[in-house]
Amino acid sequence: MQRLQTAAESISRVGAVVGGAMLLIASILICIDITLRYTLAVTLGGADELSGYALAISSAWGFSAALLSRSHIRIDTVYVRIKSITVRALLDLISLATLLFFFGMVTFYAWGVVRQSWVSESHSLSAIEAPLIVPQGLWFAGLVFFVLVCLLLLARGLLAFAQGRYGELFKLIGSKSAVEEAEEEIAATHHGLEQEKPQ
Repeated sequence: MQRLQTAAESISRVGAVVGGAMLLIASILICIDITLRYTLAVTLGGADELSGYALAISSAWGFSAALLSRSHIRIDTVYVRIKSITVRALLDLISLATLLFFFGMVTFYAWGVVRQSWVSESHSLSAIEAPLIVPQGLWFAGLVFFVLVCLLLLARGLLAFAQGRYGELFKLIGSKSAVEEAEEEIAATHHGLEQEKPQ
């Protein structure tokens, strides 16, 4: 299962980078469109539509990267006050199972949207008349990948829980402590300073 997770991390990293690039390009297009609209009364046409596609696709592919790095926001007011390691581990498993159930439903209905666009050969109503199957297919693929990552982490978490390896479970799906977040920020700052040093 470790190999599967390593592969998932590599894929999610690529998805996150590509998604970030899409958002950057979309923001540049919007800036250009706004500038042209207010200076020359000309519009690119479709910039807002393309940015919407970029946001949906990058979000779907970014979910898995956030989950694997334990970056999803969790309200841990009660969690951090629980002393029992077993109870905390159970709460982590329940939260992941709930996330899986919710996105399983989202993905199920997303398939209905994609299938309908494929069957009816739907195109957008804007000037670019983009075939909707393309952005919706990429969005759906990101959701499917996220559900698979959830399943993988849940399977590994359940195995670790059954074997009493709570430390491994917390590193997989646990909520980050303030110390862990501070250590990550320090490491990122140190890495940035090293990069800025003259070669």
